[in-house]
Amino acid sequence: MKKSDSLEINTPYLFLIVFTLILVYFDMSFPKIKNIKFTDIFSETLICIQPVLWIYFEKIGFKNKLHYYLMVTGLIIFYLGTLQDVLDEVYSLEGILSEIENIFVPAGLMITSLSIILRFTKEKRTNISLLQTNKMIYDNSIKDSLTGLYNRHYLEGSLNNLLGQLSEVYSEIAVAFIDIDNFKTINDTHGHINGDIILKNLGEKIKSCIRESDYAFRYGGDEFLIIYPNTKLEVALEIVERLKQDISISSKNFGIELSLSIGIIKHKKFENYKRLIDRADKVMYESKKNGKNQVTVSVC
Repeated sequence: MKKSDSLEINTPYLFLIVFTLILVYFDMSFPKIKNIKFTDIFSETLICIQPVLWIYFEKIGFKNKLHYYLMVTGLIIFYLGTLQDVLDEVYSLEGILSEIENIFVPAGLMITSLSIILRFTKEKRTNISLLQTNKMIYDNSIKDSLTGLYNRHYLEGSLNNLLGQLSEVYSEIAVAFIDIDNFKTINDTHGHINGDIILKNLGEKIKSCIRESDYAFRYGGDEFLIIYPNTKLEVALEIVERLKQDISISSKNFGIELSLSIGIIKHKKFENYKRLIDRADKVMYESKKNGKNQVTVSVC
C-alpha cells in the first residue's frame, strides 16, 4: 500500500479517536447508572463499530475523493451518535449530551446516503459515457468511414454467419451488387475529392432506402452489396431502380452524369458469401455488357 493511501485511511481513525476521547471525557462528568444492562450495551456497541469498519472498506469502492470524504464525515457523525447511545447506558446524561444521538445518527446517515448517491450517479454517468465510447469505437471498426456502410472487413468476418441466421428465418433473401459506371474516368476527370463526394452521397442514398432489417456493405472502391432479408426479387428490383434514379438526379448537383450497373440475385441456402458475391458480380456485369445504367435480375 502506498504511503499516501495509508495516510488517507488512517486520518479518519485519528479523528475517531480524538472525538471518542472528548465525548467520553464529557460523559464521565455525569453519574453512572446503577443497574447497567450489559445486553443493551453489547447490541449498541455492535452498531457503533459498523461505521468504523465501513470507513476502511468503503475506501476501496470510492474513486472520487470528495465523495469519500463526504462519506467519512457522515460515518464519523453517525459513529458519534451511536457511541453516545452506548454511553447513555452507562451514564445518566443531561442537557445537550443526552440529545446528541437523536441529532447525529440521522444526520450521519443522511450525509452517508448522499455520498453513496453521488458516487453511483457519477459511476452511472461514467459507465454510459464508456458504453457510448466503446460503441463508437466498435462502429468505426466495422463501418466504412466515407460512406457509413459496413466495411469489407466486417463483411468477410460476419456475412457467412449472417446469411446462415437469415436463411433459417426467411425463405427469400434478395442480394443486390452495385457498381458505379465509369468511376475511374470520373475520378480522373473531376478529381478524387469529387469522387469521394460521390461515394459519400451514394452511401447516404443507400442508407435512406434500406430498412432496419437490411444490410449494406461497401465491398470495394466503387462496389456495394446490399442484403434484403424476406424480400422477393421483384421488390428488390423496385428498390434499386429508385436508388438508381435518385443517384442520377442528385449527382447532377455536382455537375456529374452518374449511373449505376446493378445485379440482383436470390441467396441459395447453405451458399457461402464468396460464392454469393461471385454470382452477384457476374449478374452485375451483364448490366455492364448490355450498356450500363441498368439492373439485371437473375432468377437462378
